[in-house]
Amino acid sequence: MWKWFIGPVVTGTACIAGSVYGRDAEQVAHKSPDDTYAAVEQALDDVPASGMTSLEGGTPTAYQIEIERTPERQLVVTMLFSGREGARAQFDFTPQDGDKATLIALRVHGDGAVLSDVLAGTRHARLAYAPDWILNLAARPVLAEVAEEIDRGEMAKFTGPTSAGEAQAQWEQNLSDEQRNNVEAWREYDATRPSTDPDAAAANVAASQN
Repeated sequence: MWKWFIGPVVTGTACIAGSVYGRDAEQVAHKSPDDTYAAVEQALDDVPASGMTSLEGGTPTAYQIEIERTPERQLVVTMLFSGREGARAQFDFTPQDGDKATLIALRVHGDGAVLSDVLAGTRHARLAYAPDWILNLAARPVLAEVAEEIDRGEMAKFTGPTSAGEAQAQWEQNLSDEQRNNVEAWREYDATRPSTDPDAAAANVAASQN
């Protein structure tokens, strides 16, 4: 589950302007709000509530998952790394089609300072400060897969692609030529941008001079 939260940062697949795509992930499940909520809740409950991260080159970090529940309306999942909140995902459930379907809206927020520690020493360190719209955009394929499982009456699960390469392939296959060009432009920029939060770095320099 921790990889699902920070996976969009790790894979670096979502690189198109957030203003075009919106700042959340949305998907309709063709089940009642009660059934949809229950399926997503069960999928979250099936995930180990704690464990250790395992990113190549990084230091293993203890993580813990906490879930706040508002039955049939909202689930808020918080991911803690060594006791600090690194990511939060909010699921909102809205009735559609006379309660025959449910709109699932997912908003993901990441804390760059915490994620930078989790990703330190890995080749993805510079991606820790990716903005939230990137996390939300990259979460859409995962949410779509969950909704399809609910529609089929199967047990929903938050697994997603089994590797970063598969995640990137799934995301990129639906892009237009223009969007792919934007992705390449982002990658060129990303290859040269700093691996730390520039605002935090400037604040540290100022503090050291006082």
